[in-house]
Amino acid sequence: VCTLLCTLIGIPVGILMSKKDAAQRMITPVLDMLQTLPTFVYLIPLIFLFKITEPKLYGLAIIFYSIVPVIRLTNLGIRLVDKDLIEAANAYGMTARQKLINVEIPLALPNIMAGINQTIMMSLAMVVIASLVSAPGLGTLVLDGINNLRLGVGFVAGFGIVLLAVILDRVSKTALARLDESREI
Repeated sequence: VCTLLCTLIGIPVGILMSKKDAAQRMITPVLDMLQTLPTFVYLIPLIFLFKITEPKLYGLAIIFYSIVPVIRLTNLGIRLVDKDLIEAANAYGMTARQKLINVEIPLALPNIMAGINQTIMMSLAMVVIASLVSAPGLGTLVLDGINNLRLGVGFVAGFGIVLLAVILDRVSKTALARLDESREI
């Protein structure tokens, strides 16, 4: 859910940054701060806003921690679209929206998907980190395995997280490949 929210928020923000230099100048320091903060620091202000048992606390921490790659790579992907192709789209009389939807986003899709994959991986990493402050989920089993020297429980839960990451990675790569195939036809 957090990865989906990161994608729904991050892609439009990345598009905005690629289109408006002022937005990029304003948002980049925020992204730099989010990217360099230690992972536990995300949890500290949220603990004061929510009860430690509320899932919203961990959802927001995961979103703040893992939204950066999808924003940055969407911005980068759209900025890297060849200017000659943009000029050709202008010559065909495309509107800004048509250029974005029909030219820029399809050409930036590999970068956008890389951002989504990074967001997935960072979200799953934060699940384990959040378990250290009582967040529910598979991370709790990893923490239980570490704390009680139950290596089997920790290994199986960690393997479950890795398996989930691999499945989500493969699904997103397959979706990108299908989009590429449909564009070629």
